[in-house]
Amino acid sequence: MIMPGLDSVPAECRGVDFDKAALRLPAKVGALFLAAGEQRLRELDQAMAAGNAAAVMDAAHSLASLTGLLPVQALASYAREIYAAGEQGDLPSGGHAHERLSLVLGWIFEKLRSMGYEANAQ
Repeated sequence: MIMPGLDSVPAECRGVDFDKAALRLPAKVGALFLAAGEQRLRELDQAMAAGNAAAVMDAAHSLASLTGLLPVQALASYAREIYAAGEQGDLPSGGHAHERLSLVLGWIFEKLRSMGYEANAQ
């Protein structure tokens, strides 16, 4: 998947003041968000590719919780849609939400790194 550069803001993030939002995230929380978010996104990608509905649901549930730290409401909606696809045993129906969640989170991870946050091992 091609990730947008930081200059190419995903539609879901337009109008969000990430500088202001980042000020509310203590450095350790930002680092934990990066580490856990990237790990759970990798797990989601692997589970979707393997067709493992239970693992998809687990990763999507975790990502829905993590994304609650950010003022981007679409992320939790995407995670819930992916979870529902796993619950229904119809992973392809969550494909669009998975694609958008991956793209937007990838952009957010890079944005946070550009602001000085680093993913640290938990």
